[in-house]
Amino acid sequence: MRDYLDFAFMRAEVVGLRRESRRVKSFYLEFPVRPGPGQFFMLWVPGSEEIPISASGFDDGVLRLTVASVGGTTRRMMELEAGDALFLRGPFGRGFDLGGAGKTMLVGGGYGTAPLIYAGRVLRGMGREVVYVVGAKSAEELLFLEEARSAGMRVEVATDDGSAGWRGTAAELAEKLLDEIDPECILTCGPEPMMRKVVEMAVGRGINVQASLERYMKCGFGICGSCVLDPVGLRVCVDGPVFDGKTILQTDFGKWRRDPAGRRVPV
Repeated sequence: MRDYLDFAFMRAEVVGLRRESRRVKSFYLEFPVRPGPGQFFMLWVPGSEEIPISASGFDDGVLRLTVASVGGTTRRMMELEAGDALFLRGPFGRGFDLGGAGKTMLVGGGYGTAPLIYAGRVLRGMGREVVYVVGAKSAEELLFLEEARSAGMRVEVATDDGSAGWRGTAAELAEKLLDEIDPECILTCGPEPMMRKVVEMAVGRGINVQASLERYMKCGFGICGSCVLDPVGLRVCVDGPVFDGKTILQTDFGKWRRDPAGRRVPV
């Protein structure tokens, strides 16, 4: 049983920032607890609502969170400077299971690459072969390419407009490369329609696949039900946010989600 203090806010000072793209920024925070790759935090900026954010790295007591400016809380975050503070609860949830992973393909779209680059670095530290397949709308929005190369990952790029690499989505590029790479495991995070294609492709070929989901959350630890996956009742915050492919295909993953009022809306 977890202690109630496990769900309390902890102050985290911003010790560094990095602009990753026009609307994505990484925040480096002093934080005492190492999250597993794929785990998330409930993040609060005073004056804004709490939001779930997955870790994109952790080194020597410094946590990295990489966020896109897409809502009120993240827009306020973009105004923060070194010395300012955020407030975090967590880490929460089930992350990626990396124990049995052999050659691994990471398939990410947009800022969904944040938990993948963390997982990829951990896998490289374990001596595993990693292929980083990343997609974005344009070359300017591709994330963590040099970091992945520096860690020894093979990098393959897709853009919607063809400004870099393969013209198309990361899912399409992954399918094109699948026979050549022959991965034992696939990890994916990004837009749900893209992830569903990746999961269906992997499950159809008998490849171990894990998908990291993003859902609206109020509590982060299984009480509110706002992140539930229908019709089986899995909660993204405690049963995920990372799910294996066969399990996730039994839900409305990639098709429906719930809005802040709890209504089912198309993904």
